[in-house]
Amino acid sequence: MGRKFDPHQTLIEKVTWDVARNCTDIALEFALLGYIDIATSLFNITADFNSTCRASWSPGLYFAWEATNSWPAAIPAEERTLKYLAKLENERLLWKRDTHKEEGGLEKLLETAQGYAKAAVWGSATLRPDDYAAALDLAIFQGRKDKAQEIVKTIADNFHMMYRELSKSRLAWSMLKDKVVAQELGLDDGKVRAFGEEVLKTFQKRIKDGPLRRPYENKSMRELVQLCNDNTLKNAIWEETDYDPDNPPTTIIREPASAEEVTALERRLGCKSGLPDDFKEFLLVSNGLDQWWNGFFGEPELSGTDAVRIYDAQGHQQEWDEEGIDLTNIPGLPFKTVWPKFDHTVLINAGDAETVLVWMIEPEVIEVARKLLWETYEESDEETKKQFMECLNAAYGSKEGSDELTWLIISWCPQAAKMQTFSCFREFLEYLAGETAREDTMDEEDAQGRPLYSHDVFAYGLR
Repeated sequence: MGRKFDPHQTLIEKVTWDVARNCTDIALEFALLGYIDIATSLFNITADFNSTCRASWSPGLYFAWEATNSWPAAIPAEERTLKYLAKLENERLLWKRDTHKEEGGLEKLLETAQGYAKAAVWGSATLRPDDYAAALDLAIFQGRKDKAQEIVKTIADNFHMMYRELSKSRLAWSMLKDKVVAQELGLDDGKVRAFGEEVLKTFQKRIKDGPLRRPYENKSMRELVQLCNDNTLKNAIWEETDYDPDNPPTTIIREPASAEEVTALERRLGCKSGLPDDFKEFLLVSNGLDQWWNGFFGEPELSGTDAVRIYDAQGHQQEWDEEGIDLTNIPGLPFKTVWPKFDHTVLINAGDAETVLVWMIEPEVIEVARKLLWETYEESDEETKKQFMECLNAAYGSKEGSDELTWLIISWCPQAAKMQTFSCFREFLEYLAGETAREDTMDEEDAQGRPLYSHDVFAYGLR
């Protein structure tokens, strides 16, 4: 997981629905900081893209528009009424307001929010974002402005863990619209505005032009391998890898495999279609790749001809079914894709269930899955077919793009239940080249010791 807003990642993201969700989440943060005009501009991008993005719209944005009376045209009149907005309010917040409204109730709620009860057991306080949001809500309800401002300060100090719960309080927006959080954080208005412009232009470009497909496409295999090497050596934090920090590597590139070694590997694996040409080309440039940097920690090495092996992935396949993960990587698909059993995948890295596994799926399996997919499509009604093609185009650009798929490369992290798919090994290596270019900035702090960057919020870097 990288920064909340990554321009490069936004532009290359294949799945437009994921882009829209990210855009909406960033819009919510701008609104919480009091920059509701920027939030609305971002919201309009997702609203214009597709109405199915509605599921990602936060009630907090509705409360922000109500507080400022600045409704986007996409929100119909019936969704601006007091009755409709009341339905969006968080029931837990309302319950806490009702059960703590007597004298001393706010103080009791704050004790809970500060984690005092847990401190006695575990030895350290654990702040509770939902209770802090409820405490702010109650303080505003009771007209205790000084107490509300005090609570806002604590929320701002822990904004990365409290922003989402904070957005759920309808009453809180009477303060949030006035940039109280931005002021407590000490944000620079010029920086916020400039950042907002960058974010807006990036999302507009991505939605309008579609994903930037394979920015390293014109690099040769040797250049891609060299990029992975140079970026890793430049950006890696060796303490976050398996390398000795006192004796880091001078290269992660290996000696090339011989043509005979590649042929022997194909014979040993027994794949009906042999191995894909781009993977064989990689082995002839570097017989595997030592542990590489992904921007946060070291990733398992890519295997050479002596370690690539057949792997039965049926157990993981069951996990995907249980998690509802679709290998097609086509969000919103109106019907479920049936895949053959993955009992004969080609494992090409040294990963395991604790890290990341990378497999190549043979063309014969892909062809069976494709046949089943289109049979289901043909049996569907016209509306479902239309939805399917919209989803397919968003993920692959066109039907032709999906038809070109022969081998499928899957990167699977069991612990995070995160899957990525690539249409060929070369595309996977291009992805590695981009990942290794990431610099680890998560530990950077300002002069006051405050974090500049966060996975969850962008605000800390705008002081």
